[in-house]
Amino acid sequence: MKKSSLSTFPIVVAGVCLAVFVITAEAVKISHPKYIKGSSNTIPGRYIISFSGAQPDSGTIFTQSFTKQFKDAGLKVKENFKHDFFNGISVDLDNTDNSIHTAALKAILDRSDVKAVYPVRTIARPKVTLESQGSSKTPSVLPHAMTQVDRVHSELKNKGKGIFVGVLDTGVDYLHPALGGGFGKSFKVIKGYDLVGDAYTGFNTPKPDNDPLDDCGADSEASGHGTHVSGIIAGYDKSTNFTGVAPEAKLGMWRVFGCKGSVSNDVVIKALLMAYDAGVDVINLSLGETNSWSTTTDVEASVVNKIARKGVSVVVSAGNSGAKGIYTVGQPSTSVDAFSVASVENSYYVSKDLKATGIDHDILYTASNDDSKFANGEVVYGDMSGANGAEGCTSGSIDSAVSGKIALIQRGTCPFSDKVNNAVSAGAIGVIIYNNVAGALTASVPGVTVPVISISNADGKALLAALKAGTVKVTLNKKGSIQPIENANTISTFSSTGSSSELNFKPNIAGIGGNVYSTLPRYLDSYGVMSGTSMAAPYVAGSVALYLNSEGKNKKQSIAYINEQFQNYAYTTKVFNTTKVDSPIRQGAGLVQVYDTITQKTHISPAQISFNDTSTSKYKTQIITITNYGIETMQYEIVNEIAISVSPYNVKASGYTPIEPAANSDAAAKLRFSKKSFKLAPGKSQKIKVTVTPPKTDPKDHIFYGGFIHVKSKQPSKGKDLKVPYFGVAGKQKELPIFDSGFPTIIDAKNKEYGKDDTFTFDRSNSTNAPISVLRLLTPSPQIKAELLDYKTSKVLGQFLTGLDYVGRNFLTGDKLYYQFAWDGTYVPASISQAPLPIAAIDGIYKFRFTALKLLGNPKNKNDWEFWTSGPIAVKN
Repeated sequence: MKKSSLSTFPIVVAGVCLAVFVITAEAVKISHPKYIKGSSNTIPGRYIISFSGAQPDSGTIFTQSFTKQFKDAGLKVKENFKHDFFNGISVDLDNTDNSIHTAALKAILDRSDVKAVYPVRTIARPKVTLESQGSSKTPSVLPHAMTQVDRVHSELKNKGKGIFVGVLDTGVDYLHPALGGGFGKSFKVIKGYDLVGDAYTGFNTPKPDNDPLDDCGADSEASGHGTHVSGIIAGYDKSTNFTGVAPEAKLGMWRVFGCKGSVSNDVVIKALLMAYDAGVDVINLSLGETNSWSTTTDVEASVVNKIARKGVSVVVSAGNSGAKGIYTVGQPSTSVDAFSVASVENSYYVSKDLKATGIDHDILYTASNDDSKFANGEVVYGDMSGANGAEGCTSGSIDSAVSGKIALIQRGTCPFSDKVNNAVSAGAIGVIIYNNVAGALTASVPGVTVPVISISNADGKALLAALKAGTVKVTLNKKGSIQPIENANTISTFSSTGSSSELNFKPNIAGIGGNVYSTLPRYLDSYGVMSGTSMAAPYVAGSVALYLNSEGKNKKQSIAYINEQFQNYAYTTKVFNTTKVDSPIRQGAGLVQVYDTITQKTHISPAQISFNDTSTSKYKTQIITITNYGIETMQYEIVNEIAISVSPYNVKASGYTPIEPAANSDAAAKLRFSKKSFKLAPGKSQKIKVTVTPPKTDPKDHIFYGGFIHVKSKQPSKGKDLKVPYFGVAGKQKELPIFDSGFPTIIDAKNKEYGKDDTFTFDRSNSTNAPISVLRLLTPSPQIKAELLDYKTSKVLGQFLTGLDYVGRNFLTGDKLYYQFAWDGTYVPASISQAPLPIAAIDGIYKFRFTALKLLGNPKNKNDWEFWTSGPIAVKN
């Protein structure tokens, strides 16, 4: 991405970042071995404190002693974690006086009972697409045939009875008939807690209570996300023909979002621990942030891993940022033991349609506003000037013949609302807008006084032709009808693309997430269709519940084994409109096949392989173990099933700016197996050594190759095939540049850019005159140092910014174009003889140096760091 294409930067003033994605809050600047930085979206003054040991009253002892020492620090305990998995508290420190704040934090870090301190992060509200909402009369489109859930229900008589699934989400309308009609022991939703309250936004004080009901109301902007997720897992209503994945499972809801806004990660951690303590068998997390690092230094990731290792499956949505290319899978799904879920498109969806005189097919339409009052009636072409793209755009341009009728108008040249309002002025009682280019149209037209619907270009032209032949009347089917989805059984375009930044295998599996019909709160008409990995994760959580039911409580396998079993028998999806298998960094092992997962007796471990990159031979050869837990001898042969490769870059056209979305290419790796065929007796295992030869592509392209180790059964009547997905990178990741061309750079508050030959004069008497560092990362970096240097000697004086660890890459659109930081004139000294607290820079001339550690780089090797140095920065008072 060329900097010249970015005409302006978001405006930033000293100490404050406006309209910019902030990596870490610079309310405090400190360097300390116990201060765990990293990730993003931190809240100024908020910290999670981890205590040494497991003393249950550590938080009380700490709070009492600390408040005596620092009465002015304004310490307030927000959450208290008394748990074997995490012993700590989250606190709020008054940050209005930075010197007091920093000294207090330093005192906390120096305490012997404090193990580590982490800044509190915010996690954005789940972003999903609400395709439609309706009532119980809307046709139910359930994807259970795609996943074998229907066979588990009908043939195995397994509907998840006795399994308890915990959900962390926006609350649930448990009064919904499909969700049990109540809350408590005798209902479907048997446990739960509201950790935040309706008014919580992620930044204000939560007001918890013991009722997780989502009763936000239609005017609140709430989406009903948690109710939709709950219905996918375990909803059931015979009267509406709606059945979730595990309809006899019980649910728990730990509400972590208010009616709008985000959530802080200390609340999520508290909810995870509460759900575990409540005795859940599975936890669903349809939330996260787009950061592809699998860092184990994060409290949230650590708690997720500990819960999974204790036998509770933690199923997490992979994220909805697939359109932005590689490294978009999100935390906490990147946690090592989380089951990270990609999204597959449903086979069918519900579309509203209409019948029109003289047209021999149903016309599909989208409601552009509330279509409940759209009356059947006669259609009239709305514009007197002819179909020129500008019809309906000027006052008086609508034919008076539309009075009392429905106006047909083409899209083009002016806002939809202008066209509709002009039609209303001419007396129209409804409007149909058709597309001015090929394809369907989804137009949003709020704020007008008549109902509006939108249709495709082809159907608009068909209506025009029918109008020329005579009178046309339309009859709307607002209930909707079931229509096939063109890209069914393929990975959703929104589904986030892996891998993790460290080249760990993420996502792990896929569920149905595109066009999923499920429950909504009654204030949103009870049912509707949503799309997102938020829907795919609960589909998998429900699938895990079915598996756990099939085992029975007394023979429970480890969660690692269960996850592998699902991966072994998943369906490998194809690239849309091709016969080529999609990449494992998009689909993981593929779409869950629950019946096979439950009934098949051969198992492969590990169930996924990362061959890493080509910088070392360490990962070139790996071993899988195939075990027969059945009662019959099986025969297998092994083949390499090639998947499409993913091209993250177009080096010739745009250098190492990641393509958004990442492109497909053909680049096949060769696999050598120590055995190509074998027999496997009951109770026996066979180890297979797998050695990869990466494709001979240009290593500068860093192609993500991949495929599946296909273990083919020679006796299909006795046992199914199994597959193990693999991927690797044909290139050395530590050769990738971190900074985009022309970055970092220094600007002032007026967006003036300063080159290396320009002197930036920082007069600290003027707080709006601070130098602003602008970073743009092409590649994630595990550590970025921001060093202050003496201009003449180039001696490192210290760090003028801190907290730049595990930084994700920037994107081409949205709120993550750049990272920006205004310097406050202080730095943390480099000398170990000085306290690790910021001091003010004296008058003089300095320069900034950013050094970024490259992917998979060795921090001790100077060649694995990328350097950038600014021009002179003159500081005066």
